[in-house]
Amino acid sequence: MAYELLLVTGASCEAGTMALYLLQLRAAGIEYQVESLAGIQQHELNLGFKVKWLRMLGEKYSQYERLVCTDAFDVTFFGKKEDVIDKIPMDHVLWGAEKNCYPNPAVAERIPKRSPWCFANGGVWAGTPKAFVEWADAVERHPAYLPGYLDQEFDNERLADGSGLCVIDDQTKLFFCLYCGYEELDFERGAPVNTLLGTHPQFIHANGQSGTEGMWAAYERSLK
Repeated sequence: MAYELLLVTGASCEAGTMALYLLQLRAAGIEYQVESLAGIQQHELNLGFKVKWLRMLGEKYSQYERLVCTDAFDVTFFGKKEDVIDKIPMDHVLWGAEKNCYPNPAVAERIPKRSPWCFANGGVWAGTPKAFVEWADAVERHPAYLPGYLDQEFDNERLADGSGLCVIDDQTKLFFCLYCGYEELDFERGAPVNTLLGTHPQFIHANGQSGTEGMWAAYERSLK
């Protein structure tokens, strides 16, 4: 039996916006699972880890039709379960997109730009369990694969070479990465809107240690 949707986040403890995030998911009727990252150091969260992580999730949760995976401490959710389901591709992994070409800005000039959100973000992604496993297998076969590589750097290089191995949500339909994005983010009756692109993302990732005071102020204004 296949279930529609599961959200998975990894964490070693509860911090940041995690408690609120899980509360928001429960309110939307979205099933979630918190996978323990206890004992894993920050420097170990590299491309090799991401490959193992996605393969493990794809195999462990193969009974689900769609998976969303995100960071735990700096992500919040707005919307409905149905909105998320409709925006998850069935044939590839969709990565979040951000405005900052991290960690190697030199590659930015080689990346096509359909919107200001044209660089890969490694903190939010979605797809089918099968797509997760296929992505992991394809990355391991790629001639540029090095386990110690940073996943975002590898993904941005794939955007630059047009390999198709990295597909990003450059219209922010599902994911909105907040770093450098305050100018475009607003809320309509509590729902996020990218005022530049006219899209309504469900997940906001406060990447780059972005402050969220302005975000919540806009949220509160939209409810009045």
